[in-house]
Amino acid sequence: MKKLLFILFAIGCFMINSCDKVENPFPPLVNNDLDTTIYNGAWSDYVANQWPDFSTLPNDDPNRNALIEDFTGHNCSACPAAGTVAHDIHTANPSRIFVASIHASNEVPGYGAFQAVNLGLGYTVDFTNPQSKEMGTFFGNTLINSGFFGNPSGTVSRTNVAGEYFAASGSWQTKVDAILAAPLKVAIKAKVNYYETPKHGFYLHTEVEKLDAGITNDLGMVVYLMEDSLVAPQNVLNVLTPNYVHRDIFRGCIDGQTWGKTLTSDLLTGTKYYLNYSYILPDQLVPAGNTSTHNADNMHLLIYVYDKVTLEIYQIVDKKIIP
Repeated sequence: MKKLLFILFAIGCFMINSCDKVENPFPPLVNNDLDTTIYNGAWSDYVANQWPDFSTLPNDDPNRNALIEDFTGHNCSACPAAGTVAHDIHTANPSRIFVASIHASNEVPGYGAFQAVNLGLGYTVDFTNPQSKEMGTFFGNTLINSGFFGNPSGTVSRTNVAGEYFAASGSWQTKVDAILAAPLKVAIKAKVNYYETPKHGFYLHTEVEKLDAGITNDLGMVVYLMEDSLVAPQNVLNVLTPNYVHRDIFRGCIDGQTWGKTLTSDLLTGTKYYLNYSYILPDQLVPAGNTSTHNADNMHLLIYVYDKVTLEIYQIVDKKIIP
């Protein structure tokens, strides 16, 4: 009998050790509170055939990328010039530099006259959202000496230089160059599965690996929903321009959390974190009183991991909703 128990114990230990080697459980046992009705079939089929096996996927980028957060406003006369600077920097290196145009100010409650809808003046689209307002309030008022002096102004991967996170557009290229030359501290893999019917929604699956053992602070993951190339009014050098093309519009965080999800131990499998999201696309932005519909081709995701103490963004990747 003792011999049988020993054999069973040995088999059990072998199975446990073998299971420890599985780096991509199908699906993970944690962080799986997803809207299963987005998938147009049986959920068991999704798990069996659509859930990504990250062990077969390369890192989305082996180099460190940069995010320019351009804090702007549609009634800010100097903001288009800064937006052009950000877009030109992105265009010069589109696979490693990304832009989020965030309509927010350093005023309470995170927006002011530059961002407000003003039908009388012709500014008819509300570009703000709860997360943009929270960021404006935090950087403009809660975080003392952030450098957020007003619009236009921006951060580059939220690096802190000389005690400030924000800088004018003339400094963005230098800060971007420093980020691109820095070693990769965090690796991100991401897979989007989009289904037009029945709900025009998607699942986002991510794998995060901390490469720099020197990072001891908690990390957080944030996912921005972005909308591109919306034609709407803009103040350009104090002239209302009704057909201005607004690029890289920040529509909010897909989980509604400005500061995202903390990478806690319950999300770990081996040495990697697994986070999963489900999301239904909103309609595109339109002038007040108008209606629109969603357009997955005109939206994409910016996925980043940052230090929850220093706020520095260690890595960001871009994912199209429809590849």
